[in-house]
Amino acid sequence: MKEPDLKLIMKLLRSLVLLFGLSTITTVNAQQSDSLKIDLNTALEIALSENPTVKVADMEIEKKQYAKKSAYGALMPQVDLIGQYQRAIKRQTVYFDDGFGFGGGDVDPGDYTPEERQILGVLNKLMMPDPETSGEGIQMGRFNVWSAGMNVSLPIVMPSLWKNIQMSDVDIHIAMEQARGSRINLVNQVKKSFFSLLLAQDSYGVFKKTYETDSINLENIRNRYNQGVVAEYDVITADVRLKSLIPNILQSENMMKIAELQLKMLMGVDGDVPLKIVGSLDEYEQTMFEAIVPADTSLLHNSDIKQFDLQAKQAQNAYEMQKLQYAPTLVSTFNWTYMSQNNDFRFSHYRWDPYSMLGFTLQIPIFSGGQRYHNVKQSEIQLWQLQEQRKDIERGLKLSIKNNFDLIHKNIEQVVATQSSVEQARKGHEITLKRYETGMGTIVDVNAAALAVLNAELQYRNAIYDYLAAKADLEKVLGYDIEPVN
Repeated sequence: MKEPDLKLIMKLLRSLVLLFGLSTITTVNAQQSDSLKIDLNTALEIALSENPTVKVADMEIEKKQYAKKSAYGALMPQVDLIGQYQRAIKRQTVYFDDGFGFGGGDVDPGDYTPEERQILGVLNKLMMPDPETSGEGIQMGRFNVWSAGMNVSLPIVMPSLWKNIQMSDVDIHIAMEQARGSRINLVNQVKKSFFSLLLAQDSYGVFKKTYETDSINLENIRNRYNQGVVAEYDVITADVRLKSLIPNILQSENMMKIAELQLKMLMGVDGDVPLKIVGSLDEYEQTMFEAIVPADTSLLHNSDIKQFDLQAKQAQNAYEMQKLQYAPTLVSTFNWTYMSQNNDFRFSHYRWDPYSMLGFTLQIPIFSGGQRYHNVKQSEIQLWQLQEQRKDIERGLKLSIKNNFDLIHKNIEQVVATQSSVEQARKGHEITLKRYETGMGTIVDVNAAALAVLNAELQYRNAIYDYLAAKADLEKVLGYDIEPVN
């Protein structure tokens, strides 16, 4: 290819890149005017108020409170209105022996006067007809039976209901701790997502700045080549170096979009709402040495341990409830009923007779086939299982605390080291450029120095992100309450 053709192609490429950059800047500026500006504190406030997980946890607390009121309601009188209709397909047949005891059987005739014996004899014949002439017996009742009334029951001694109220109290505390744990987890996720977005933005800025610097260097090298000072190899090498940055720029831009979408999801914000993140990782580096790393490594405030202890308490209540199945119960009942029996459906002619009853039911468990005993044994085994599980969870959390402390200290050292390497790499790059301009260096040295600056910049920001992520994980494990981030 001829030299003019090469120059024309390079100018076209630069023009396309410039147009692409201008259109991107214009679009970004238009979006930023309507963007939602947020810092970390704002992101946390929005997430804690709009995230569906937090809302569901709050609803769970309200649901458990209603469950507690329901448990208290079981101790109150239970009042029911009852209406019933029965149609007899075949009425019941009843047999009477010795006319209900009138004038026969065990009755001594000497106990009655002759007139009374005569009357009883007549009643006996009326009430007890001759079986040979009266058929198989007397059919009792009527075809239609209507009843309406009220039943009232009140538990007087019911130990299982009292224990159920205690379990409802523990359920509320479990729901409250689960809501607190959801908030702690959400804060951890929002922080790490926010820091990831800052890392993606800073990485994108580093690649973009490097691209701009290399573009200027390429133009200078091309001018020197036209003057015959450097070889064509230097132009080709610088051009390849510049084009190799484009995939990294596109990848970092894509990672920035993914991190932004993840942050919007955690915040409960619509994905179409544009965000403008305030701050950078450099600002956190300036204050990271002033931040106080939690010194209390106890698990006193850890949400997982608290939830586990509450669940163990609930299991203890369940064990005690199983033992209370051996206890007697006393229930009082009251019934008031009106009943009418008829053979037709002439409601206006019905006669309603009242019936009422007051009673007490004492139930003492004696034998149930071993069900109560085996249920108690199951509850005991569950308590032993929870004790062993808690030991395992506590060991895992303590190991996590130690790992996070080690990561924090390592990342602090890494930030200091990479900060120094960035300064040295920049200085080395400047020296290499001067050596190249004076003809004492090569383009290979210039590219190597530029790559060293790029890697140092990225490592420096990754070290800051790793420190912030490890600190957020440590705060989550320790169960720190949600506080504004400076």
